[in-house]
Amino acid sequence: MADNKSYMKSLRAYEKIRDMILSGFKLPGTRLVLSELEAELGIGRGPIREALMRLDRSGLVKNIPYKGAIVATPPTQKEILHIYDLRADLEATLAVEAIDNLADADILKLEELHAMMEEIPQNHYQLDRQFHYVILNASNLPHLCSIAQALVQSVESVLNIYRRERDHCLKFNKQHRAILDALKNKDPEAVKTTFEVNIRSGLEIIKDTYSKLLKVPFG
Repeated sequence: MADNKSYMKSLRAYEKIRDMILSGFKLPGTRLVLSELEAELGIGRGPIREALMRLDRSGLVKNIPYKGAIVATPPTQKEILHIYDLRADLEATLAVEAIDNLADADILKLEELHAMMEEIPQNHYQLDRQFHYVILNASNLPHLCSIAQALVQSVESVLNIYRRERDHCLKFNKQHRAILDALKNKDPEAVKTTFEVNIRSGLEIIKDTYSKLLKVPFG
């Protein structure tokens, strides 16, 4: 219970700092001071430190020796659209490559992850990423997998809400079922199509999050 409370505080700090950066309240180059953030957010330093580490991994914040956490430049809307075009093409290609390499154990793992996501847990996003990782890793193309992971980190971890709405979760669960069925049927065209649909659904959440935050239409 304590761990869950700590996680939720860290998540709340992450979202608040992220929103400050994306809304322009904290400009690129601004130093993020723990004591100041603690006063601004009303959240303890422990969760804030964890949030800054997560933001560093996403690229929205850079931890620089002797300077601390510095606000980085977030991706532009044009970059986001290009990145999602690249993701849809690359991840669909890797998924097709994975078809003949997925072992029974991999399929079982995907089934287990899907069953867990069906419960709509708080860590739905993380389970989603594990689902994708199992498939992409089976492509046996590690360098391209690394590029795919970098593309995810450059946008989704910055803008996407880790706590997805229930409707979003239900939609993604349905799409993951379609991906899994296509993989089990060894249908390359269906795998490609279902993967592309799933990736572009993520873009719709990004657009919605961005528009609500900045109070202007995305694009």
